[in-house]
Amino acid sequence: MAMTLVRRDARPMELTPFRTWSPFTLVDEVNRLFEEAFSDLVRPAAAYVAPADLYETDEALILEMAVPGMTPEDLEVSLEGNKLTIRGQVKPVADERVRRYYLQEMAHGSFVRTFTLPVEVDASGVKAEFRNGILRLTLPKVAEARARRIPIEVVQ
Repeated sequence: MAMTLVRRDARPMELTPFRTWSPFTLVDEVNRLFEEAFSDLVRPAAAYVAPADLYETDEALILEMAVPGMTPEDLEVSLEGNKLTIRGQVKPVADERVRRYYLQEMAHGSFVRTFTLPVEVDASGVKAEFRNGILRLTLPKVAEARARRIPIEVVQ
């Protein structure tokens, strides 16, 4: 014996709008499905952004930038007023054989980073060091921008 349940407060069924399909929306939908299915396998290489830390000591501003796989010849540093600009080129791995990537996350290409310095620096005293993929710039502050210790007098 089959039983049928009927709601006593039954309301008219709400209709949802019908989605129309065009060739363009169908292509977009297929592309979205492929991206979801294969996004972990093949992904285009992202543009390179060199991460940096900028901090200050009493005497100088220090900028440290991670540039793994680069050499000092791949970098250019310039200072104009209070604008510090670092340009670089991350070159792709040179290989005579054709590569068929399954995963490519190591970015390559050109990058430019410009920093507005918070205090005036002495451009003639800037020092640049490169070690283990880290570019370290020491930008000495001008005398007026340096922290000064002010002695406290004891008044009686």
